[in-house]
Amino acid sequence: MTVFRDIHVLKKWWQRILVTVVVFMLKLYWSTLRVKLTVECQKVVDEIRGPAIFVFWHNNLFLAYRLSRLLKKKYDMYALVSPSRDGAWLTELFDRLGIRTIRGSSKRNGLPALSNIFDKLSEGAFVAITPDGPRGPAYEFKKGTAMIAKATRANLVLVALKYSHYFVLPTWDKFKISLPFSKIYVDTKTFISETFANLTVREFSMVLENELTDLQRKLDPKDCF
Repeated sequence: MTVFRDIHVLKKWWQRILVTVVVFMLKLYWSTLRVKLTVECQKVVDEIRGPAIFVFWHNNLFLAYRLSRLLKKKYDMYALVSPSRDGAWLTELFDRLGIRTIRGSSKRNGLPALSNIFDKLSEGAFVAITPDGPRGPAYEFKKGTAMIAKATRANLVLVALKYSHYFVLPTWDKFKISLPFSKIYVDTKTFISETFANLTVREFSMVLENELTDLQRKLDPKDCF
């Protein structure tokens, strides 16, 4: 694994205690939610093998935890997290939730982060990426995900979800939080990267953006079980 500098981490004792409290509350909160999968999504959970890249919009970021729980008997789940101070909190949180992290972004430590992603995918791991993160614009597919998929030839799993009841935070991505005791509906669409070998990275990114947008739009709770 490539190691690089300029990464913020949590060092103070009170920060770690605060994360512990948050993790406890999140697990309690998540225990009230019911996850409903489409037939296609259940097939992915049952049959997917690494390496694979799971892709979903940034405002659905905490889906990574649910995915890691669904896939826990298969391979480790890694999430790409910003090297910023905000990313330090998220890294500590994910670590407590059993999700490994790779620190980096398109603007800071980009190449070392890509190298680490390649290493993990070569080991057969799962990697979760939000293609419009870490700062947007929302629902805009950046080229990094397509570049990684083409270079590694890993399976690509686009993930869409809807909530029965939720509220939206006033953030750049309109981050969605499901209300306690509500339902989360999830659908997926899988691509074999080699299918798009003749496309440029830009063209591939546009295809994936359109596919993920369409998958989100067409997700029908009636198709989930």
